[in-house]
Amino acid sequence: MHKILHIISDTNIGGAGKLLLVFLANFDRDFFDISVVLPSGSLLLPEIQALDIRTIEIDGIADKSIAFGAIKTLKNLYKEENPHIIHSHASLSARIAAKLAKKLVVHTRHSVYDRQGTGPQHPYKKKFPYKQIAGGINNYLSDTIIATSPAAKINLMETGTSQRKTVMIYNAIDALRRLSPEEKAAGKHKWGIKDEDFVCAMVARLEKVKGHEYVLKAAQMVQKEGVPVKFIFVGTGSEEDNLKKTAKNLGLENVIFTGFVKNVEEVLDISHIQINASFSETTNLALLEGLSLGVPAIATDAGGNPFVVNDGVNGVLFEVGDYAALYKAIINLRNNPAEFAHFSKRAKEIFNERFTAQVMTRKVENVYNNLLGIGKVGDL
Repeated sequence: MHKILHIISDTNIGGAGKLLLVFLANFDRDFFDISVVLPSGSLLLPEIQALDIRTIEIDGIADKSIAFGAIKTLKNLYKEENPHIIHSHASLSARIAAKLAKKLVVHTRHSVYDRQGTGPQHPYKKKFPYKQIAGGINNYLSDTIIATSPAAKINLMETGTSQRKTVMIYNAIDALRRLSPEEKAAGKHKWGIKDEDFVCAMVARLEKVKGHEYVLKAAQMVQKEGVPVKFIFVGTGSEEDNLKKTAKNLGLENVIFTGFVKNVEEVLDISHIQINASFSETTNLALLEGLSLGVPAIATDAGGNPFVVNDGVNGVLFEVGDYAALYKAIINLRNNPAEFAHFSKRAKEIFNERFTAQVMTRKVENVYNNLLGIGKVGDL
């Protein structure tokens, strides 16, 4: 039995947490003994425990990549637990402590720094000395780095990380459950959706980087057109009050804020399309959730989105911030049922080809096996 210790600093359930939950639900329990270290009170705690995975709560790491006060605590924990491999998720402290404890380290890079706010990446991040510093830290503290999309891998190379140490493994999910006709009817009633409505869902944290403000502008253009389209925003975040105020000021009657929804199929399976308006993405898990149900996407051309949404195949890509292009794409798909049906069919097919939980899990397990000198086990 090979012991793996995952370290995640998230207190909420974001993309990294969802990805970890998918892996924990699918790994080979006969071959690996896996525990998870996380902040006290994290929303991930009951979800992980429900999978019958041992958890260890510690203070001082909540939502922090670098927490100097936690390094000694983590180092002592590693010595006590004595795992074969430390697997860190956006926690520099975890990697520093692992180096001090002389442990093998796998690090998953869940983000792409290709945009900051609404502008391009600062050029200094690809130049001396930042590139050498960032690359040196990654190369020194990690034995293997998992990039969760081709865009993330390119980004790592651009900032000095060794290609030899980096492997690309797409994010993945378990396919969402289809709703029964009765459940769909109940969901439409719950959110005030009429049978004639063309439903556009956006499942994302209510933060500036996700681009909700541009979707609201597209919603205003759609409303002026007088067509029955509804926009459903699923999620919470620091921009919630501002976005609701903006929607009110724009006089939008076609926008619904649901707050947190645990089972997103309740929204996605009554939706026609999914929108992603982000400035920065790796492999967005919400997009994959939609694809698993055959929901095409209209998404920005940022980061890893083009590797999930093939323009003109299973959805449409538009330039970041171009809400007029988003509006046109929505209207076009609503008015062209044959094109919509083709996108929906290919969405499901592409999900099955690339993004299933089993494919991702086997590849992560093989990263562990290679570090431990075991070699590949099972099919990729």
